[in-house]
Amino acid sequence: MLKSLSLVFVMLLLFGCEEQNQFSIEQLDEYRYSQDLVYLAQFSSDSEQLLVVDEKRLVSIWQLSTKKKVFTLPPSKTPEDLRAVYFKKSENLLLLSGQNYIDFWDIKLKSKIGSLKVFSDEPLAKISSINVSQYAGVIAVGMTDGTVFLYNRASNSSVKKIIHDGTVNHIHFLSADRYLLTSGTDGQVIKSAVSNLEETYSKQLKNRVSTLVIDESSNKSFVSDVLDKQMFFMLDNGKSISEINYTARFRWFRLGEFYGEGEFLITTTPKTDISLWDVSSGNELFTWNSKTLSLGSTNLDLMVNKNKILTFTSEGVYQVWDLTKE
Repeated sequence: MLKSLSLVFVMLLLFGCEEQNQFSIEQLDEYRYSQDLVYLAQFSSDSEQLLVVDEKRLVSIWQLSTKKKVFTLPPSKTPEDLRAVYFKKSENLLLLSGQNYIDFWDIKLKSKIGSLKVFSDEPLAKISSINVSQYAGVIAVGMTDGTVFLYNRASNSSVKKIIHDGTVNHIHFLSADRYLLTSGTDGQVIKSAVSNLEETYSKQLKNRVSTLVIDESSNKSFVSDVLDKQMFFMLDNGKSISEINYTARFRWFRLGEFYGEGEFLITTTPKTDISLWDVSSGNELFTWNSKTLSLGSTNLDLMVNKNKILTFTSEGVYQVWDLTKE
């Protein structure tokens, strides 16, 4: 239910010795899209739709402007061992992953259009992450044994290679789909060519990666492990930019998005904290929280659309925030 409650936070932030900047954040919208606990969620890249998979494996896609469903899939038609999902609104494509296969659904036609068997050299390996290229021509799949599997839909061909020493937990397409940036539980971040999965560069963290964020427009990326290592680096060559600063022994980040043409980063924790960081200095600027209905709530997806910040929690709560640098 839409609430009229509006939260405003204002802080003065110091950069250098004299320059001052003022930020404000205001809640613009709130709506609960699921009364059941939510397992997976994803905003469309244009921030117009929201994919929700609840604990019963009910799959729904909502039009955010009207708060109406545009696609529904009952649990009987989803994989019983559902492991990953991805949807591409511009191509009307929804991917649902089981342990070793991916079902393809046409959102507009509301019909299943195919299935892909995914395999590696390790018989017990399972799918751990998926992503889709810009025009949905290539499907990228990460697996629990460190394999990356690429499937070309036009040529019906595939290439696979073990490039991590642990589960692949993040995959991003880069540079007009010519490269991939992946991370894993081995603490590595690796940039590879899509054509043959040959490594371009790699970065090593001490512990497993929890967050990997990219922003091609500013040529920046952010990576965090599960303890005390968080850094910004250049996407094209892997050169380090800065590290995040805080006084706690460790911080664990779940999601992240760059903001303000790469000048700032917005992150979430495994709970409902949302923080704004300065990329050049690594300093935390301020923190606010998404709505919590129970102690176990966490943010499942985060989207930045100009000054608008969209969040969605495991309790089905959708919120829109207006973040302004004044």
